[in-house]
Amino acid sequence: MRRFPPLAAAALALTLAAAASPAHALVPADVSMTAGPISSVVSVSPDVYYDEGSATYYLYTTGPGTGGPPTPGGPSVGVYSSADGQAWAAVPGASTPIGPYSDPSVVRLPDGTYRMYYAYRSGTGPGQPCSGKQLRYATSTDLIRWSAQSGTLLDDLGCGVPNVVYTGSQYRLYYVRGGEGFEHGTYMATSPDGLTWTPTNVLLTPTDMVDPSVVQVADGSWLMFTADFPSGKSSGPFFQKLYVGTSDDGIDWDFGAATPLYAGPPDQGAFDPDAVVLPDGGVRIWWSQGTSPDTAKIVSGDVTVAPSPDPEPAPVAPGKPTVATSKAGIKVSWSYAVGAPAPDGYVVQVKATKAWKSVAEVTATSTNLAWAKVGAKKGRSFSVRVVAFIDEATAASPGTRAKRPR
Repeated sequence: MRRFPPLAAAALALTLAAAASPAHALVPADVSMTAGPISSVVSVSPDVYYDEGSATYYLYTTGPGTGGPPTPGGPSVGVYSSADGQAWAAVPGASTPIGPYSDPSVVRLPDGTYRMYYAYRSGTGPGQPCSGKQLRYATSTDLIRWSAQSGTLLDDLGCGVPNVVYTGSQYRLYYVRGGEGFEHGTYMATSPDGLTWTPTNVLLTPTDMVDPSVVQVADGSWLMFTADFPSGKSSGPFFQKLYVGTSDDGIDWDFGAATPLYAGPPDQGAFDPDAVVLPDGGVRIWWSQGTSPDTAKIVSGDVTVAPSPDPEPAPVAPGKPTVATSKAGIKVSWSYAVGAPAPDGYVVQVKATKAWKSVAEVTATSTNLAWAKVGAKKGRSFSVRVVAFIDEATAASPGTRAKRPR
């Protein structure tokens, strides 16, 4: 058994406060990825939706399969389908809105219809990617034919690259901002209906982590896939890499040491990741890979998430102690919840003056203490409490008042 070290009153008070309100801790999962084959689709900003009913993967890309600017008068978002998520074919009869749209993100609504969010370039010339973008959307009933809806959902989408997730009670928009007082990286906005958005203006990732794609995996935890891109990048070769962060709520993120999840072949970048949780609980990711947006091809990979280690057991607070006094001293007894993690032991504390004092450490749920240990003078009142501990974790019982006989 680990011995509970003697603690000064102030130090013990801090320990108990931490036990009563534990700090929010994240335990990063062990995430790895195995790259699959390179597809024939030349494009960027892939967004994949898996339709479980038809067992079909749908791929939405920026540009009509070229990876470059939209063809004048043509659709801005390409639509492909696949039976395995690797070999893609353009969907005949597919239609998407025409205009300066990019970076699609498809979400299934509670009524069974679909909403495609995208960035709309409202102005500002080249070289200023973090301004002049708005969040707009289109709707569909079949994932193939999309109708643009009027209205702007968010006037300032920053650098864009929107990724929308529906949690079952809330819509979350993850997107990239930078400049104008915002550190370059990924931010979030929230909405009760997916139409009215409130930005949080809080940087979620390390600086220069962009192109977010967020999913919730089978155990309830969250993964965010991103790519790196320094905001001050202006010249010379730079090839992006993929990264992953973990979270237990989709809000507070841990990127660990920010080690790349995947780096492309030599002299090729990997960017614009998009992840999907499949019906079997597996996670698959797609991204653009190449030397430029005009030549990049869509690649996929399978993600492995190792189970997080079981959390360390924590004690529960013992029941309020019973104190029986006699001329020789006191007997203290208490209860401990059945089924709770077994403590390493208990520390009995007495407050006869202004501070709690540890007077005994035991493994049983009762102990006898002489008055010399208690420290209370004849006719004086005192308090007793019991602290259960497992390693460094502690939980204290309510205190019990008693009085020493004269």
